[in-house]
Amino acid sequence: MKKTISLTNLIDMKLAVIKHHAGEHNEYLRKSLAGDACYSSHNSLEYKSKQMSEKRAELASLRPAEGSEVIDIKLAKGVDVYNRMSDEMLELQERFDADKAVYYTFTSEQWKPWKKTTQKAVSAVISSLDKILGEDKAPIQEAN
Repeated sequence: MKKTISLTNLIDMKLAVIKHHAGEHNEYLRKSLAGDACYSSHNSLEYKSKQMSEKRAELASLRPAEGSEVIDIKLAKGVDVYNRMSDEMLELQERFDADKAVYYTFTSEQWKPWKKTTQKAVSAVISSLDKILGEDKAPIQEAN
């Protein structure tokens, strides 16, 4: 697979898209767009990794039955799909690296995925909310 665009050019193009939203009033928007790109490319990597893991498990389950024409064809197709996924992972990683570089340009921070909220953290938030709202904990009714 021949590359026509270098990582530096990819970064420059992504920067140009975000810089299109010029002006001091769009600073938050630019940072948000850069963060959203990181989030999206990170999720793509995670999803593809999960797909590859599932394909690897499928191939492992077929391996003991090799020698049968039907199984051999399934294995050949599966290996082909897995190899194409590996190539795609390289592309997705390059995209993620470019997105992280753009994010750093706008924020001077390294992008990190959000940690999943734990039940304990949610309980702490609710406790703090109760303190803020005071003793009146009755739910607010929405008007129809």
